[in-house]
Amino acid sequence: MMHVQISRVSNEVFEIAIRGNSVECNRSSSKYRAVRIADKCWAIVSSNRNSEKELIERAKEIASREGEGVRLADAKMAVGEFRFEKGHFDEEESLELLLDLKKNFEGFVEMILTHERICREIETSDGADAREEKNLTDLNLSVLTKSVASIYVGGVGGLEVVEENYEFIIDEVKNRVRSLERARYLNPLMRGIKMDVILSKETSCAFVHEIVHNLEADVLDRTLEDGNEITVYDDPTDGFGCYNFDDEGVVAKRKCLIRDGRILYYLHTRETAEKFKQEPMGNGRGICTIPKAFESNLFVEKGGWRFDEMIEETREGFVAEGLIKAEIQNRVIYIYPEICWYIRNGEIVCPTIVDVIRIPLRTALKRIKAIGKEYFTRIGYEKGFAISERCPPIMINASVS
Repeated sequence: MMHVQISRVSNEVFEIAIRGNSVECNRSSSKYRAVRIADKCWAIVSSNRNSEKELIERAKEIASREGEGVRLADAKMAVGEFRFEKGHFDEEESLELLLDLKKNFEGFVEMILTHERICREIETSDGADAREEKNLTDLNLSVLTKSVASIYVGGVGGLEVVEENYEFIIDEVKNRVRSLERARYLNPLMRGIKMDVILSKETSCAFVHEIVHNLEADVLDRTLEDGNEITVYDDPTDGFGCYNFDDEGVVAKRKCLIRDGRILYYLHTRETAEKFKQEPMGNGRGICTIPKAFESNLFVEKGGWRFDEMIEETREGFVAEGLIKAEIQNRVIYIYPEICWYIRNGEIVCPTIVDVIRIPLRTALKRIKAIGKEYFTRIGYEKGFAISERCPPIMINASVS
C-alpha cells in the first residue's frame, strides 16, 4: 500500500557572531513543504512554491516506477500539538552578553550565538497528525593564542541557556588556554603504545557517539562486539536534540541501546524496523531525504569511579578533553583531543599535545576499564540534525600518537 507523508516546516534563525574586532548580526527565515511517498520506491519532493497537491502528484508518479518495494513497520503515530519551553531571547541582551564574555579572554576570540525557532507539522496516510514548536540556543566559542581552545554549549530555550553556563564557559576555556600554553609534545617513544586513557568531557561524549553510529540499522555491519560496564540510552525527549515525534511521525521514546556492555537495540527508521522485526521508537530523521536512522540525545549511566580515583589507578596514561574532531576510519575510532594531561604513577605530571587517540571499533566496548560519576554534556549538529551526548569520564585501553 502506498504510504504518503506531508511535512510543513518553518524556522527563524538569529545569529550574532563576534570575530576579533567584527560584530555580525544576521536574521533569516524559511518555510517549505515536503512530500515523501513510499511505494515501489521512495519518492521525496519539496518546495516553498508548489502546492501540496502538485507535490503529491509528482511524488506519486516517481514512487510508482519500478523498484523493490518499500515496507514499513507498524508504529505508534503522533497526534496533537507539542511545545517545548520557549525561554527568553532578546537581540540587544544577547549582544551585551557576548561583549561582556569576550572581555574575559586574551588573543583572538570568535563567538557565534545562534537562536532558532522551529515549527514542524506532519501528516501521514496511516494516522500521524501532529505539530511541534521548539526553540534552540547555542554558543560556539573559540580562543586562539598559541593554540585554539574552544567550547560549545546550548540547549532548549532562550538566552538563559547561555547565561546559566556563563561562569563555566569562562573557567573551562581559561583552563584550557593555560594548559595549551604549557603543554609539551608527546614523547616520540610513546607513539603507538597502548595505555590507559581517561576520556573526559567532550572526548568521552565523542567516543560514545562513534559507538552508536555503529548501531544505526540502515548502515549496520554487526562487527561491534559486546563488552562490559557501559549502559547507553537514546532519549529524544530530553536534551538539545529533543523532539516529541520523529520525521516519520513516530512517537519518540527513550530506549536502552547498550546495557552492561551488551547491545540490546538498534536505532531504526520504520523501514529498518520492519527488516529487523523491532519496534520503531522514533529515530527516523530527515525530511527532504529518505528517513535516516540517527541518534537524538545519548545518555550514559554513571559508574562508580570518582575522577581522582581513575587518575590514582593509572600507572601511565593520559586524561583527554576538548575535541578537534572524531571519526571512524577502517574500523578504528579516531579521537583528536584539544589537550591531554600525562599521568605517571597515579599523578598528573604535565599537559601534553597528543595528536590522536585510536581505539579499534570491534573491541571498543571490551576495552572499557572504568566509568566515572561526573557528567558532561556535549551538543552539536550532524547531517543537519541537532544532537547531544551526556557522559561521565570513561577509562579505556587505547593507543596514542
